[in-house]
Amino acid sequence: MQAVLLAGGKGTRLLPLTVYRPKPMIPFFNKPMAEYILKNLVSMGVDEVFVLVGYLKERMMEYFGDGSDLGVEIHYSNGDNIKLGTAGATKKVVNKMEDTFIVASSDVLTNLDLKAFYEYHKRKKALATIALSRVDDPTQYGIAIIDNEGRIMRFKEKPKPEEAFSNLVNAGIYAFEPEAFDLFPKGQNFDFSKDLFPKMLEENLPLYGFPFEEYWNDVGRPSSYLQAVHDVFLGRLKLSEVRVDSLKGNMEYGGAIFTGRRCRIRRFDVRGFAVLGDNIEIGRNVVIDRSVIFSNTVIEEGAEIREAIIGENVHIGKGVQIKEGSVIGDNSVIEEFSKIGSNVKIWVESRIGKESIVLPD
Repeated sequence: MQAVLLAGGKGTRLLPLTVYRPKPMIPFFNKPMAEYILKNLVSMGVDEVFVLVGYLKERMMEYFGDGSDLGVEIHYSNGDNIKLGTAGATKKVVNKMEDTFIVASSDVLTNLDLKAFYEYHKRKKALATIALSRVDDPTQYGIAIIDNEGRIMRFKEKPKPEEAFSNLVNAGIYAFEPEAFDLFPKGQNFDFSKDLFPKMLEENLPLYGFPFEEYWNDVGRPSSYLQAVHDVFLGRLKLSEVRVDSLKGNMEYGGAIFTGRRCRIRRFDVRGFAVLGDNIEIGRNVVIDRSVIFSNTVIEEGAEIREAIIGENVHIGKGVQIKEGSVIGDNSVIEEFSKIGSNVKIWVESRIGKESIVLPD
């Protein structure tokens, strides 16, 4: 079985975390986000994946290599993938597809049963099938209405609030027959949501939707990234590599902690949760509240980090306070007793001097 992994985007809404890494390579419980969807594909029987890379492609290619560590054969398609759009870039490799294949975004976190999704597509004899998740605010996604048989009747990309006729949204996972890509010429800019799906509806071709209730998060912003982390501790998002059952109840009484390798931790206070990468050093009387700390970071005594994401190779000085919603870019230094306000993004390679105060716009 074959699949295509979309991995060429820049992840601009997650800056500065995506300055030195593409969005699919952002650590999530100390593994790149893309690794989880790849493992899900392998577990459903996929043995060959074509990864459409673009922005900082070397990071993915170096980490995953030929895929042998995951038990899958990986090929990389690079070049002008972003300019071609999602469908246009996929068409470049369609001639390698022998039968029905899965296309998945590499930056979604989900417990969708991919095998059930694939079998639904085959049973419906669809030309294309879209996995559909329910959300409270559908205005940031493509939305769909399906009939009683699951066939998509209407589809609209990123509607205005008054145009939102459905809360079923495109989850970024598709099943295709290769013939679907005969609808447009090779080398043409073509997007799944903006071009291909509307064209299929216009020509009354069999386009189906697969509503699912399992967990889904597209990790579009720092807040949704932290929510996904929280959801792992709550048991809503299940990751086979992360066993937190024994920690869930602890969240009510001080907080749960997940650490990487070679961490040096003195007595500190965890509220809600703390996820630590590799080679983390934490001084005494530090407070970490619902936050994620990437690898190779030092946090000196008395610092407080609340609902924040701290990049790699960061040094946080004594008594520093980092408030809710803030993101500290890689290779930055926050000197002692400085205060970073709520929802502040500190760019990579920054140095915030002693006793400074950085407030949001």
